[in-house]
Amino acid sequence: MAGKILGVLFGLFLLFLVGQAFWKPLRLVLYMGLRLILGGVFLVLVNFAAAPLGFSLGVNPASAFTVGLLGLPGFLLLIALKAAVG
Repeated sequence: MAGKILGVLFGLFLLFLVGQAFWKPLRLVLYMGLRLILGGVFLVLVNFAAAPLGFSLGVNPASAFTVGLLGLPGFLLLIALKAAVG
């Protein structure tokens, strides 16, 4: 009986250690995913608001990640790239 209890406690301790090892990378992945989603939502809102003016930016993972990660400078970068290309 005592051996089973110690085995379960040891298993829980190992599970705790594995969880601690994977928490930081998982947190980084979740943070980047959230930024990607927020960048995409911002681009969709900008396209919706600027549509009457005839202005639109492409909404794709690369542009959403650029805006999500860099914020306003990333958005201005996309506008500058659109103006330079055509």
